[in-house]
Amino acid sequence: MFHCPVNTTVGRGVMPSVKLALDHVNEHDSVLRNYRLHMWWNDTECNAAVGVKSFFDMMHSGPHKLMLFGAACTHVTDPIAKASKHWHLTQLSYADTHPMFTKEAFPNFFRIVPSENAFNIPRIRLLQHFNWTRVGTIYQNEPRYALAHNRLLVDLDTNGFLIEETQSFATEVKTALAKLKEKDVRIILGNFNETWALKIFCEAYKLEMYGRAYTWLLLGTYSNKWWMRRAPCSKRNLTTALDTAILTDLLPLSTTGEMTVSGITAKDYQVEYDRRRGTEYSRFHGYTYDGIWAMALAIQTVAQRVKLKYKEKTVQDFRYRDKEWEQLFLDALSNVTFEGVTGPVRFYDNERKASILLKQFQGDEVGEVKVGEYCAERDHLDLASGDTFKWIGKYVLR
Repeated sequence: MFHCPVNTTVGRGVMPSVKLALDHVNEHDSVLRNYRLHMWWNDTECNAAVGVKSFFDMMHSGPHKLMLFGAACTHVTDPIAKASKHWHLTQLSYADTHPMFTKEAFPNFFRIVPSENAFNIPRIRLLQHFNWTRVGTIYQNEPRYALAHNRLLVDLDTNGFLIEETQSFATEVKTALAKLKEKDVRIILGNFNETWALKIFCEAYKLEMYGRAYTWLLLGTYSNKWWMRRAPCSKRNLTTALDTAILTDLLPLSTTGEMTVSGITAKDYQVEYDRRRGTEYSRFHGYTYDGIWAMALAIQTVAQRVKLKYKEKTVQDFRYRDKEWEQLFLDALSNVTFEGVTGPVRFYDNERKASILLKQFQGDEVGEVKVGEYCAERDHLDLASGDTFKWIGKYVLR
């Protein structure tokens, strides 16, 4: 079962990768032999009411659905994750990064995409690399950013950083930025969306919180060329303030060249995805492809265990609201491990330790460039895989 906002950029961009994954799974010689993996689609329109109705309609029509794939929008994911637990269904999201979805609160919910919490340690490893020990933070006072920020403070404290000042904002940013400047904070970690990022860097320009004396490390995950959007200051002022800011983002595809579970490399997959997608694109396409594979391998594990344990039973005997079936699928997905197009896939407390892309804004003409990667699986910061950092002045800020 697939819940997706099909008529959005995310939805249209992932549909080709879903179909590609289904083709590869069903063509594979040793995965789900004697079975074919089918998917029932539904467009949630990023609307909670539509999503919940779609979920219940699918539950009461057609064959039983073994697992649930989606959703992408948090206000749809939340009620469906609660409903799927009631039905004892295992759910895997390919795009929802909200930190509220913990194993404790949503035990049947997994995600193959990293949560906002996963962008904390890469920034901390950068701080350590450059020997920046005194920092300040600023975050948007909404659950998505506040929860990740709370975790960031714990991670900073655990790693021995001096947190000089922490500020939040809800309706205006001048006050929060002024307090950071008052405390002479030069290394600033920010958790906020791109709309507020435009306002923050316009205000930072006015307060002269940029240039060789300041470094910003942002949660990021913004849209392509987000700084080109309309802002409350001139483009020149905005990009001047933004210059040398470091941002984290999802790594769309693995760059290691490893052979994946489907027998192709990430580059091979990229070629096929580009051929199928036309003009549509989603940054989650690789995670969608790997998500289908994770479910296929989990279903295969369940099929094998059922055959060994019950002899006369198969996965076709699956029933809703059955705790034994529920546990079989939870255990199977928890123990899935394979090389995917986005890197090694394995779940820790229902979360994925994925690789994170590190970018730096290097002026209006250049824009954002890759300066490295962080591999969470190995806790490894790789700054050799990208361009050289740019600094204003002769030396990096100390």
